[in-house]
Amino acid sequence: MKKAQSVGLIGTGSLTDSPLTRFWWLSERLGPVKSASYRVASRIANMLRAGHPVKDYAEFESCILILLCVPDETVSRVVSEMLSSGIHWRGKAVVLLSAWLDSGSLRELAAHGASVGSISPVPGFDDQWYLVEGDPLAIRHSKSLVEHRERRVFAIERSFKPFYLAALTCTGALLFALLRVASESLHHAGVPPALASTLLERQITRTLRSLLKGGRRAYPEPRELPRQLRALSAASPELAHYFEQNCRLASRLMKKPF
Repeated sequence: MKKAQSVGLIGTGSLTDSPLTRFWWLSERLGPVKSASYRVASRIANMLRAGHPVKDYAEFESCILILLCVPDETVSRVVSEMLSSGIHWRGKAVVLLSAWLDSGSLRELAAHGASVGSISPVPGFDDQWYLVEGDPLAIRHSKSLVEHRERRVFAIERSFKPFYLAALTCTGALLFALLRVASESLHHAGVPPALASTLLERQITRTLRSLLKGGRRAYPEPRELPRQLRALSAASPELAHYFEQNCRLASRLMKKPF
């Protein structure tokens, strides 16, 4: 009798850069691989050097863990296909690999008894740190899949991922925009680019250390803001407006008078 496989994969597109290629025991436990077509499923199995392509969901009935690795915009459609497959979901873990989506995208599967979760690599840690969230069973399977040697996982409860994403946004898109204002300000001051880079790096490190050491109490209240705003307004009204609005919002957040 053929030994039941423990892991199934539903994937589409190119998975060459997917974390899947770095999960060390996947090659030993991967069974059915399904995609938009049997040809694509064959290509994925060959690329991973694991599992075998299937045309339908029948073999997924024996899987205790099903990995979903598809573009975010197709998750809803794939979940609908999974629900109409006739699989008994109770006792199975379905885990989505996505940087931004979480187990909430799998809520319909959860309503049918599946344990749901998600895995995402943490930016800036070169495949060493991963975030997992979801139901306890999904978290347990995810940790077993990901952790190996120096690779670590930290887990959070289901529905808490938006807080983590907010932190990434603050230290990514929002900080990037503020750093652009800082960089342009140094440019208008005539500071050479190499020196400007050093100054920005030192100030970021200094601010981070102050926050970690003193928290809200270490907030450095801005000084001489009117002079700064007049100078920026003359050089770039758009940057000056953004700078002023951020100062007001920061002051309100920290409960300091502007």
